[in-house]
Amino acid sequence: MPDPRDTGRAVPHSARSGSVLVALGAALWGTGGVAGTIVAADSAMSWPAISALRLLGGGIVMLAVTAAMGGLRRVPRSREALGHVLLTAVLTGVYGTAYFESVSLVGVAVSTVISLGVAPVAVAVATALHERRPPRATVVLALATAVAGLLLVSDVSGSEPGAGSASVSGAGVAVGSSNTVGVLLALVAGLAFAGTSIVNRRVIPGLGPSTLIAVSFTLAGVLSAVFALCTGFHLASAGPSAWGGVAFLALVQTVLGYLAFYGGLQRGVAATTAAVLSLVEPLVATVLSVVVLHEPLTVAGVVGIVLLLVAVVLVRPPR
Repeated sequence: MPDPRDTGRAVPHSARSGSVLVALGAALWGTGGVAGTIVAADSAMSWPAISALRLLGGGIVMLAVTAAMGGLRRVPRSREALGHVLLTAVLTGVYGTAYFESVSLVGVAVSTVISLGVAPVAVAVATALHERRPPRATVVLALATAVAGLLLVSDVSGSEPGAGSASVSGAGVAVGSSNTVGVLLALVAGLAFAGTSIVNRRVIPGLGPSTLIAVSFTLAGVLSAVFALCTGFHLASAGPSAWGGVAFLALVQTVLGYLAFYGGLQRGVAATTAAVLSLVEPLVATVLSVVVLHEPLTVAGVVGIVLLLVAVVLVRPPR
């Protein structure tokens, strides 16, 4: 774990080590589906409530650790640092809330395809506009491969619609008109995640990953909790396994996952590369759903996993 007293200065690590950290963070995020399923099965908590608890829990733990080690005394008070923290908090809260609400409307498969498919594309477009030059050919190929892989991976267990009906197959995504809100929320989630990748590629002096997570995730948790109150927390309904799942989501999936991801970004990993590397998340989630939840793995799912691996390899930094 990075030192909570870290300064946020760019460190002389290679882009390769940064890519490993980004991929590690995405892999830890991929455990969220199984952990969240355990929480939901052992309680009446809504998905927005689970998302809020993981952010609040992770943020508060990091605040305590950072404060104990004196890191909060070194937090920059500049307007730039404040804006960076607030923007990260808002984007993180929007991503978690929009994604889980989308899951409740159109299912995990459709939400994953849309949100994780649009994120790297949005980052690539934003980067190209900012740099006034088109993405490299390998990046375009990786994006196309990744989107195809996501469509196939989502066919592993089909969609899990909530209020309406939706279906996903290797040929594409078919969504009923009643699920328009769910699709739009997935798009919002993807754009919010793309925003966090772009924003946190920039290093703010004095604001390292540990401090950033401690402050911004606590704020994001508070914002998410306000929305979750509308659906209900139902904390009394949670059993031991549910609270264990919440603790795992807060400490491992959220804190360790984002420490690795933000640490990788601050080691020089390009935002587009990070967005493609984040596709390790659905890859891990798919494998865990098969091994832990005993969901069937189709031929399309296997091909999708291979394509995701190819996309990740395409954007890896040279030796």
